[in-house]
Amino acid sequence: MQHPPQSRWQQRVFEDVLKERRYQERQWGQDVDDNLNTPWMWCAYICSYATKWMKNPHFWTREDTEEFYDRMIQTSAIAAAAAESILRQRDAHGKTFYESDTRPEQ
Repeated sequence: MQHPPQSRWQQRVFEDVLKERRYQERQWGQDVDDNLNTPWMWCAYICSYATKWMKNPHFWTREDTEEFYDRMIQTSAIAAAAAESILRQRDAHGKTFYESDTRPEQ
């Protein structure tokens, strides 16, 4: 690894994100990621997962904090999936399916 984790907490988080990515790959594969999910859709998924834990923002229990941690890991893994999809598509086709060859007129 070119940039190793700087602390045991970073190591744990990276391991948990990678574990979640492996789960997501088994669950959904890459076809939808590389053929249907646009940047708008990725952002919607990220926002949805990032806020699922929100209940009462003025009272936190250990259980709430655990759920927050889990959702942040899932959110991070979804963001990683979006980035992976871009790289895969560019490797295979030179661009993503949603990239246009021309810029819209302004």
